[in-house]
Amino acid sequence: MSELDFSRQRRLLNAGDFRRVFDQADFKVSDQHILILARTSLHAHSRIGLVIAKKGIKLAVHRNRIKRIVRDSFRTLCTQTNEFSLPLDIVILSRKGLGELDNDAVHRLIIKQWARLRKKTAQSG
Repeated sequence: MSELDFSRQRRLLNAGDFRRVFDQADFKVSDQHILILARTSLHAHSRIGLVIAKKGIKLAVHRNRIKRIVRDSFRTLCTQTNEFSLPLDIVILSRKGLGELDNDAVHRLIIKQWARLRKKTAQSG
């Protein structure tokens, strides 16, 4: 198994997983273009789920590009030794205007939000 894989173990797969994060989020990180909700995971590692709405990003090409960038940054984050201070279930929600940003801007934005989330989890632990 490659270090940069995105296996089923790293994803929120069903509605119950998403609902648990939506209903009981321990951490929230917000920006004009993105919202990250996180909850302490029952698993040994962090997992991610994406909600990239058609309402906010009309073209499928743009939605898929955003998903690729977020998944890539999450895989990179997971290979670092200090991922978060505790395993998290994370849901990322897009907001209007995210699809209009270029790849570099989206990448910088998500890296900044990961750092903010990491800081919040460190403060709680």
